[in-house]
Parts: sequence; C-alpha cells; structure tokens
Amino acid sequence: MRCHGLVDSPGRVGADGHACWGYEDLEGDFLDAAVAFLEEGRELGQAMMFVGGPDAEAVVRSVEPLRGMVADGTLQVAPFDDVYPGGHRRAHAEQWATYAGATQQALGAGCTGLRVLAEVTSLATGEGEWLGQARWESYAEGRMPGFALSALCCFDRAAVPAEGMAAIASAHPLVDARLAELVRFQLFGPADHLQLAGEVDAFSSTTLRHLLRSREDDRDVVLHLDELTFIEHTGVRALVESAESMRAKGRELRLVGAPASLGRIADVLQVSL
Repeated sequence: MRCHGLVDSPGRVGADGHACWGYEDLEGDFLDAAVAFLEEGRELGQAMMFVGGPDAEAVVRSVEPLRGMVADGTLQVAPFDDVYPGGHRRAHAEQWATYAGATQQALGAGCTGLRVLAEVTSLATGEGEWLGQARWESYAEGRMPGFALSALCCFDRAAVPAEGMAAIASAHPLVDARLAELVRFQLFGPADHLQLAGEVDAFSSTTLRHLLRSREDDRDVVLHLDELTFIEHTGVRALVESAESMRAKGRELRLVGAPASLGRIADVLQVSL
C-alpha cells in the first residue's frame, strides 16, 4: 500500500511513491532528503536517476555521498535539457512517456524499477508556471500507483510562490512536513481510486479546482472522500464544477464516502453531485 501524509524524511517513499520536498539549502536539507530517498532506492534495487538545475547538479556531482554514487554509476545524471527541452515541460503525455521509457529501460536492465531525484524549481518559478507544474504533478501521480517508478520532487521554497508551492505539494501523496501550513489537503492516486484527504477551505478550494482539472482526461473518476476532514461551500462548488465539466465530456465524477456535511452544504447551495 502506498504511503501518504506529511513526513519528516523521504526515506520511506516506496517503490511507486511520489513525494514533494521544499528545501531551503542545497547542501543542507536538500542533500539530507536526497540521501534518505536514494538509500531506500538502493535497498529496493531500483535504478537511480537525478535530473535538475545546474546548481543542484553541481552539489550532486561534488558533495558526498552523492558524488561517490555518481562516480560508481549508482546514480545517473540525466541532462536537464534532454528531459525538459529548452528548460520547459513537454505536453503531459509526452513528458510521461519520457519517464515511463526510462523506467522500462531500468526494468530491462534487471532493476526493480526507477527512482528519480528531481530538482525542478526552474519549472515552477515563471509567471503562471507553478500552475502548469502542479497540473503535471497531478497527471503523473495518476499514473504512478502500481508502476515501478518513484520520485522525489524538490523545489526551492524561496523561489516558488507560496500559492504555487501549496498547489504543487497538494498533488503528491507524501509531503515535506514543513509545508503543513500551505498544504491543507492532498489529492492523489489513479482515476479509479482518487483520494482527497485533509481540509478544503476558501484558501485551498482554488487549488482543488486546478488539480481536478488535470484529472479530466479520457476516464471516469472515482473520488474517495473518507479521509476528507472538512469542506466548506467553496470546496463543494469546486467539486460541482468538476462534475459538470466531466459530464459535458461524456464522463462521470463519482464521489465515495462523502461526509454528511458535504450533502448538507450541497442542499443549501441547491446543487447536485
């Protein structure tokens, strides 16, 4: 079973886990998180890959123990422009194909899967870029459960707007506990078992709306709400908007385990889900 929630260390992500880390210092908390994440990958027999900006790559190549892992081939460094041409994300399906292909190569080489250490702050710092990154993380998360790919997505907290950090982190099942004030809820899992956990209030309902939009692809969505601890009217409206959008495309958003409060709010708003 995949782990989810707020964690102090990404050392138990699992073979198909997906974690978000908001670091403050490349040679400090980024390095600590990277080591914990990669050590688990080594224990699991996964191939390991780093992709990231030049400053992070310099640390990976020069600071122990990562330097030694690169030197002996344990950790492969992927050129950033090969994964993100021109420093930009590809279309979602194409970007996913890049990681899925690398995972298949790892399996073909006798490894149990692929573990990706990603420092991708630059993809989330431009105007509006954090929203695109959040939607990409949600898209990828929908395909990772049961697939032999795990990832630690790292972002410089000083460089990404708080609103952006909240949206990006909320699309991951595992989140740096230091982001607790920003992450009111988490939306994770595949379309047929999508889980919403935590609280949806006026602050976080816009984030929920953004992430649900990334899940409106070619499949019906089952949204489990048994771990939803609070929702107010703005969150209910976000769910209604997503359901209406999906119905217009010939698909369905089905809610499972909704708290009684959601139904009462829907009645007051005179909307149906």
